[in-house]
Amino acid sequence: MTTVKEAIDQMIRARNVDTGRVSGLSRQIIAQMNTLANGILVSFESLPGIEGSGASLNLYLQTGAKESLRAALREGTAKQPGLKMTINSAYRTVAQQHILYQVFQRDSKLIPLASKPGNSNHENGLAIDVNNYNAWKPYLTAHGWHWLGGNDPVHFSETSGRNDLNKLGIAAFQSLWNQYHPQEPMTVDGNFGAQTAAKMDSAPIGGFGGTSVLHLGDTGTEITRIQQRLANLGYVTAVNGSFDRQTQAAVIKFQTQQGLAADGAIGQMTLKALGIKL
Repeated sequence: MTTVKEAIDQMIRARNVDTGRVSGLSRQIIAQMNTLANGILVSFESLPGIEGSGASLNLYLQTGAKESLRAALREGTAKQPGLKMTINSAYRTVAQQHILYQVFQRDSKLIPLASKPGNSNHENGLAIDVNNYNAWKPYLTAHGWHWLGGNDPVHFSETSGRNDLNKLGIAAFQSLWNQYHPQEPMTVDGNFGAQTAAKMDSAPIGGFGGTSVLHLGDTGTEITRIQQRLANLGYVTAVNGSFDRQTQAAVIKFQTQQGLAADGAIGQMTLKALGIKL
């Protein structure tokens, strides 16, 4: 399986930086964060008026920020029917930030500026980048979102939640590494030092354990097996091989009843509870 370092090398050679390459690992990190701090990140993908751009997007925020965003969307769409908010960036995992920082360090023509992992406010679940920022600035700023200004005009940040999620994201990666590499563990301290950077370089882009975290929009025989198991357990879902919203709702209900982090994504813990090994 391709490692993070190999993916970075490929991006630099191709002159194309795509943090969506680590989407499997990113989803696993998010699920682990929600295990370490129950439900700290929530999806806002279903909010009316949202449009996303790019496979690298993780449409997650802290709960308070999601509600502030909901209020801004409600006002904006009420005053300008048909107006959509195009999101370019929201939650960014430590794996994605590592890619940006490494490319910046090695080739600043590709990435002219990037924060070291653990220092980007996108890692706190309190920031969004909005492509059509001029249309949304009045509504976002009226509902608790701070506009960064001309230096980064697409960027808005919200301050209602915890500001230490960057360390939690690093700790989530460190604990995942230890779970799958008990023979070579590292300290789970939430600090992105040389050891953590080296482990990140050698991590698989699709996630640990040979199975990526599965989520809304995925398709395939694995989804069919999961849907069949959920249906057999009495959860309402079609068995069609497509991880649709009905399947997501069934997964969330199952996770809630099992005492798992109810994030609607299917990782190792949810698979184990379902009795499925992929």
